[in-house]
Amino acid sequence: MNQLVRFLFGHERAVFTNGRFGFDVRPRFVLLIFIAILLGVFIYFIYIRPRWRLTAGTTALLVTLRAALLALMVILLLRPVVVVSSVIPRSSAVALVVDDSLSMKLKDSAGGSARLDTIKQALLNDSNGKPSFMSRLEEKFKTTLFGFSGSLTAVKDANDLTAEGRSSDLAGALDETVKRSSGVPLSAVVIATDGASNVPRDLAATLRELRARDIPVFTVGVGNTARPMDAELTRINMPRRVLVGSRLNIEAFVGLTGYSTTKVLIAIREDGRTVKTEEFNFRGNDTQAINLEITPNTPGIHRYTVEITPLDGEITVENNKQDALVEVIPGPLRILYVEGEPRWELGKIRESLLPNEKNVTLVCLQRTGENKFYRQGVGNQTELVSGFPKTEEELFSYDALIIGSVEAGFFSADQLRNIEAFVARRGGGLLALGGRLAFDGGKYKGTVLEDLLPLSLTGNPINDANSFMPVYKPILTGAGTTHPITRLNEDRSQNQKTWNELAPISVSEALTGLKPGASVLLEAKRIDANGPQLVPLLVQQRYGRGQTLALTASDTWRWRMRMDSKSTAHETFWRQMLRFLVSGTPLQTEVSSERDVYALDDTVRIVADVRDKKFNAISDAHTIARVTKPSGAVIDVPLKFTTLNNANSYDGEFKVDELGQHRIELLGTANSGTLSAKSDLLVTDLNREFFGVAQNSDLLKRIATETGGKYYTPAEAQSLLDDLTYRQSPYSERVTKDLWDMPINFMLIIGLLSGEWFLRKREGLA
Repeated sequence: MNQLVRFLFGHERAVFTNGRFGFDVRPRFVLLIFIAILLGVFIYFIYIRPRWRLTAGTTALLVTLRAALLALMVILLLRPVVVVSSVIPRSSAVALVVDDSLSMKLKDSAGGSARLDTIKQALLNDSNGKPSFMSRLEEKFKTTLFGFSGSLTAVKDANDLTAEGRSSDLAGALDETVKRSSGVPLSAVVIATDGASNVPRDLAATLRELRARDIPVFTVGVGNTARPMDAELTRINMPRRVLVGSRLNIEAFVGLTGYSTTKVLIAIREDGRTVKTEEFNFRGNDTQAINLEITPNTPGIHRYTVEITPLDGEITVENNKQDALVEVIPGPLRILYVEGEPRWELGKIRESLLPNEKNVTLVCLQRTGENKFYRQGVGNQTELVSGFPKTEEELFSYDALIIGSVEAGFFSADQLRNIEAFVARRGGGLLALGGRLAFDGGKYKGTVLEDLLPLSLTGNPINDANSFMPVYKPILTGAGTTHPITRLNEDRSQNQKTWNELAPISVSEALTGLKPGASVLLEAKRIDANGPQLVPLLVQQRYGRGQTLALTASDTWRWRMRMDSKSTAHETFWRQMLRFLVSGTPLQTEVSSERDVYALDDTVRIVADVRDKKFNAISDAHTIARVTKPSGAVIDVPLKFTTLNNANSYDGEFKVDELGQHRIELLGTANSGTLSAKSDLLVTDLNREFFGVAQNSDLLKRIATETGGKYYTPAEAQSLLDDLTYRQSPYSERVTKDLWDMPINFMLIIGLLSGEWFLRKREGLA
C-alpha cells in the first residue's frame, strides 16, 4: 500500500498524514474571482449556448469534465505544496529493542517462520538486494540495537538474538533503554515483541515517565492475534500444608483456545509417580476451573505435578503442566472439645476416629455437674483437671477447639477473650456446634464469641424442642461440592447421592444471617411445612490468622444410627471435619518462601513468622535463613523485621540460579531461646514465556497510544520508518515538498481529456 501511495503521489504516506497543505503561489482574491468568471463564461459559450441536440445528462457531464480539468490546471499553476517536519539526519537517536525471549521461537502456523525470524526479516536483514530497515534507519538516526528478556542487553546484529530468555520484562526493558540512552538525544524507541510481559512491574509508571520526557514508543507486534490452537494449564491452587491421610483439594484452571468442546485428560504425579488421571469436558475458547482430589499417605514434603495430556495441533505443550510443593505433616494434632451436657453427639464423634485414626487426638471436657467434668483423651493426669483452660498458654497448646452445647456463662470473660485470641492470634480453628445451649440458646449474643461466628445471632429465645426434632435434610451447596469436609465420595455424582440419602437431623435454631466473607457448605431443607424451608447448616469463614465454622445441627449422630450399617458417611464427614480444623493451624515459629514454585533467575522473598508462647510477634529476634541448593551450596539470607501491611514478620530476598528443590532453614535467637524452622521451595524449568501464547496486541497498542507512538505489524516496517522520519520533534526541521509534479496529476489530466474526447466522439462533436 505504501508503495502504491508513493507511486501515485510521489511521496510517502507519512508526508500527507503529518504535513500541512498550502500553495507556493498566492494570488490576490480578486484575481481568483476573475479567473472563475472567465472559466464560467468559457464553459457557457462552449457547452451551454450552442444549440446542439445533446441530452441534459451528456451536457452536464461534459461541463463537469471540462470544469474539473480547468480547475486542476489552475490549482497546479498555484504550485501546491505540503509542509512537513522531517528529522535532521543523524541529529538524534532511536533505540531498536527486540524481544529475545523463548516465546519468540514459537511458530504461529505449521511450517511457518518463528516469531524472531519474522522480526529479523522485517527489520534487521537485507532482502532481495534491498537494504534492511535497520540500515535505512541508521541513515536517519543514530541507532542502537538491544535485545531483551528478563534484562536488556546491547547486541551487535541479528546473529546475537537467539530467543533463549526465560522471561519477558517489557516495562523493565523500556526503563533500562531510557537509562542507557542518558545524555543521548533519544527521539523514539522502537520495540518489536509479541507482547508477553510476565515480570511483575509497574508499567503505568514507566509509560508516564516516557510521556513526560516526550519519548514515543513505536511497537511492532509479531505473532497471531487470534486464538491459536492451545491447551494451557494457567495455574493450580492447593494448600501448602496438609495432614497426612487428609484429602488434598487441587483447583486447576485450564484454558482451551482454538478448539471446540473437547475431552481433556489430566494427570497428577506425586514425586514423579502418577497417582491419578481424570477426564474432563471443556468448552472451547474459554478458561474453566476444575477440582481434583488426592489423599497423601506419606509424611514429608512432596512435589505434585498436574499435567494436561497434549492435544492434536497445539502450538506448544510447554504450558501444559504446573508444579507445587505440599508439606504432608504427621500427627497427632490435638483438638479440645468442650461439651456442657451429656448427649450422643460427643460419643459418636469420638467413635468416628476409632480405631485407626492416629493423626488427630480429640481431647474432651464434658460437664457432668457443678464444677464436675468427665475428661477423655488427656495426655496426663493434670490436663484440664480444673476445667476449661484459664490461661492463653494452656489453651494455645491445642490446634483446634470445638464448642458444643454449653452456655456462654460457663466461660469467664477472660476465657472468652482467650478463645478469640486462640483464633485471631494463635491461628487455630474453631467449630461451634448446634444444641440446646448453643448460639442464642446459650446467650452468646453480645459476647466476644459472637464476633467469631460466621452467622449473626438474633438474641431471640429458642424452643428447646428444636434440638430433638429431626425435620431437616442436608443439602450440598456449590461451594460444598468441592470442599474437603463435605466430599463423602470421590465420584461427584455419588457424593451428591450420598448426601441426599442421609437421615434427617435437628437444627437447634434457624440462623439465616450470613456475615460478609462467610461461605455456606451445607444447607438444611425442612421436610415439613413449618418454619423456614432452607437455612444454613454448615458455614465457614476466615477470622484473623485462623478460621471458624458453625454447624447448626444438634444430632449428626443420626447419620450413623439411622443409616445402613455399611454407611461410612458419618465417620468420613467427622474425620474430614476434624482434619480440616487442624491442617491450617500455624506453628509458633515458621519460615517459608512467598511462593512454593519459582523459575530460574526469579527473586525469592523469604518470610519468617516468629512468636512467643502467647503467639505475639517477636520484633527483636536475630535471624537468618540458610538456603541449601540442590548442588549442596549454601547461602545465608539476612532477615529483617517488618511491619509492612501489618505483617509483623522477618523478610529477606535472594535470586535462584539452580533448578531443583531448595531447603530453607531458619536460624536465630530470641529472648525465648533458639529459633528453628524449615521449609522447601522448588525451582522448575517451567517457563512463563509459553503461557498466553497469542500476541498481546492490546498491550502493545496501549503502550504506543499512551506515549504518542503507533502500533505496526512487521509488514508495515516502511510506514514505521516514514513516521519516524516525518515526525515533529526537537530534532526535526520543516521542509516543503512540491505537489504539482505528482504522477496522479498528469494521470488526472489525461483521464479528464480522454473522457471528454470519448463523449464528444460518441455525440459526433469531434
